[in-house]
Amino acid sequence: MPHDLVVRGGTLYDGTGAPGQTGDLAIDGDRLTQVGGRAGSAKREVDATGLAVSPGFVDPHTHYDAQISWDPDLTPSCWNGITSCVMGNCGFTVAPCKPEDRRRLMRMLERVEGMSLAALEQGVDWQWQSFPEYLDALETLKPTLNVGALIGHSALRYFVLGDDASEREARPEELERMRGLVREAMQAGALGFSTSQAPPHFDGDGKPVPSRAASDEEVIGLASVLGEFGRGAFEITAKHLCDVDVSIEAARRSGRPVSFLGAVRPADVEKLAAARRSGLSLLPQTSCRPTLMDFRLGEMGPFDTLPCWAEMARARGEARQAVLRDPAFQARFRHETGPDYGGVSLFKGDYDGIKVLVAERSDLQKWIGKSVLDVARSRGRDPLETFFELAIEDELRMQFSYCVSSDLGRESSLLSEDYMIGLSDAGAHLTLLADHAYTTYFLGVWVRERKLMTLESAIRKLTQVPARYFGIPDRGELRSGLFADVVVFDPTRIAARESELVYDLPGGGPRLVTKADGIEATIVNGAVAVVRGELTGARSGQVIRGA
Repeated sequence: MPHDLVVRGGTLYDGTGAPGQTGDLAIDGDRLTQVGGRAGSAKREVDATGLAVSPGFVDPHTHYDAQISWDPDLTPSCWNGITSCVMGNCGFTVAPCKPEDRRRLMRMLERVEGMSLAALEQGVDWQWQSFPEYLDALETLKPTLNVGALIGHSALRYFVLGDDASEREARPEELERMRGLVREAMQAGALGFSTSQAPPHFDGDGKPVPSRAASDEEVIGLASVLGEFGRGAFEITAKHLCDVDVSIEAARRSGRPVSFLGAVRPADVEKLAAARRSGLSLLPQTSCRPTLMDFRLGEMGPFDTLPCWAEMARARGEARQAVLRDPAFQARFRHETGPDYGGVSLFKGDYDGIKVLVAERSDLQKWIGKSVLDVARSRGRDPLETFFELAIEDELRMQFSYCVSSDLGRESSLLSEDYMIGLSDAGAHLTLLADHAYTTYFLGVWVRERKLMTLESAIRKLTQVPARYFGIPDRGELRSGLFADVVVFDPTRIAARESELVYDLPGGGPRLVTKADGIEATIVNGAVAVVRGELTGARSGQVIRGA
């Protein structure tokens, strides 16, 4: 009998870090049935001569929880060799959710994750309230890629605490209700639990997101439910963007792997090393791309970590412009972005690094591509005042671009076994960030151009490592009997293209999209889903349920 599909004559990289070997890959149904050697005849073949054949890439950090409702193809991840996405990170999920809380939750996603409220209102078909019902709803969507989900802390708090979710710590009985909901989600197949304690995260009313009102004991108590199941992972955006203590204690109490987002201070390196030596699994996530932020002053941006910016977050309509004009506000902003400020500040007062990206008013379009410092010098004005003036003159529609950090200096974390490459945020920050193409950037820039590591090591970082962290069964490697998630690419050409702004959201809203060069075919559960950047219409993705 002929095989259903044979990938013929490529260099097979099995995801374990072993060197590639030339051979064939045979697929029958949704499983790999032969890896290596010469396969027999097939109903369909993919010629991989001169190409790399690897497991499909696993994205550990996405926010497709809402977008999948209107875009089951999960663009742009599908164009970047990704075959499996983990949703529900940072505690921002769309389940559980009572009908009366839907708008409140959508407004939180608009504020903290930079999602279009119009797209959320028009595109999400709320066919669930509980987390198990949400997973069942995903099944009916028949996604192009595999999707798994974490249950998120902020949604839990809205569900249990209602109006008090952002105001106070949970009472003992409320914590037990939330623990029961985490238990219910895990029984239904959740891949774990997530939360955020990070200062930049605010809800639609300008209040801290609900998870930030939780005590450390509440966070750890919810994460510890995973220990009852002996599976699942805990993901946290750390408080102050540099805390490691909550992550270490959660790992200790749950016995489960913990991944955290935030910088590791030199003083905490040994603390983490000691925790790992005691047997705990702690994997901070790291990005391989420059951190570029495109933003408008009326939306989420690099200033959300600043105490003074809470006033902007609360303001509505013309009141926002009044805030920006206020000399007292400007003085606080100047201090909190200056060298003497001791808190977390993504923007360092370098106005030569903020450029005008988009201007709506025709007489302001001459500044496109110019830095705020350039404009200030041209006008003979102070850079800070010029920055706010430009935004106000364009009625806060002007879009700026800022490089928070370059990709240089990331070598040690990318090479380290103690870090996981991720942070794509795919599905969120739609006009702010475009890190969803981190896989093709990593293979093109870091591996081919800079030769940071071997191709087989890089592939392992993108496949086996995240699959094992989340306990995703039968994926992340090329081995007979495993699911046939495969990407065929040209290692001499693979690269992320320039991001482009498209207007394809429900309601016509914009988002940044990045496609790739060099990916010849992406196979999901045995079906060819993408060929040279074009979707085939095969919707063969599965909902990944922990078991």
